[in-house]
Amino acid sequence: MNVLIVNYNSGNLASLYNAFLKASKDRKKKINLYISNNPKLVESSDKIILPGVGDFSNCKNQLASIDGMQEALNDFVYQKKKPFLGICIGMQLMAEKSFERIESLGLGYFESQVKKISVKNKSIKIPHMGWNEIRLVNSDYKKSFNSLLTGDFYFVHSYEMICKNKNDIIATVNYGKEIVAAVCKENIIGVQFHPEKSQEHGQKLINNFLDWNP
Repeated sequence: MNVLIVNYNSGNLASLYNAFLKASKDRKKKINLYISNNPKLVESSDKIILPGVGDFSNCKNQLASIDGMQEALNDFVYQKKKPFLGICIGMQLMAEKSFERIESLGLGYFESQVKKISVKNKSIKIPHMGWNEIRLVNSDYKKSFNSLLTGDFYFVHSYEMICKNKNDIIATVNYGKEIVAAVCKENIIGVQFHPEKSQEHGQKLINNFLDWNP
């Protein structure tokens, strides 16, 4: 199995690579793990991870600056229909648009928008940073992603994904209100938290993704 972590100069690639490497070593089936910005490697991959840290518009511009990358990812998602995982900003990039700093178009994989977290309780600090417990809200994914049934995961974000189709939301986190923690449809999954920083539960999510055959 060929697993690609997309390198577009955004994301903690070393720790993410190490987390996937740890999971791959415990498996019977050999996994070839790559970090690359080469769109041709997208074509030969079986699973893809899109990480992301920082500003939405900057991340989208970095991705768009790689000739052929966005087209290769779209082909992977829509034509090949192979498993695709977005992490943090990588998840948010799958929205139609974001209003972080400036209005920016996303990849459009989900009917959703990204807006700043707004809570009524002024004692709740933004960004939402640190450990928080998630809750699976779509039982259809109880078997495929049992890592999302419950457990503490590590979050760092000031913006949230707001989904038009509530069926796309599979897990939430309470931070003054219910915030989307994970989305999924067909062959695409996104998580707002960082599995590579979430210790045991994060490793379980990585293993779920490596096992996933939508």
